[in-house]
Amino acid sequence: MEIDPNGSPPPPPSVPSWTINPGAAPSPSKLSQLAESLKLEHQLVRVPFDHYKKKIRFNHRIVGKELSVVISAVQETGAVGVSGDEAVKRLTSVVSRLQGLKRKLEEGSLTEQLQAQRCRTRLDHLESVDP
Repeated sequence: MEIDPNGSPPPPPSVPSWTINPGAAPSPSKLSQLAESLKLEHQLVRVPFDHYKKKIRFNHRIVGKELSVVISAVQETGAVGVSGDEAVKRLTSVVSRLQGLKRKLEEGSLTEQLQAQRCRTRLDHLESVDP
């Protein structure tokens, strides 16, 4: 703390005009701006989160549908009276269906990771902006 040549302390630092007096109630316009800001922040996070949930449900439906088809195909293959060549054809079909399911799930996983990253990025942004 520097002292003037006269021996008096320097004047107190000026308070910025944008600071809020903690004892004073915010003005109605400030409250409406705050409410609008909260609505926008909610939407900023909700949109990628909804896409994330939608993709998870979609992948779950794909797995359930494909697995029921595969299980029924394997049961039919194991039935009595199926020739060896027919069994090989059916099992080859099952393997190709499972490979297709694997491909779809890998693509879905990448999309889920992207949506999760978007959610994380937006949350980090809101935390950095939050006073």
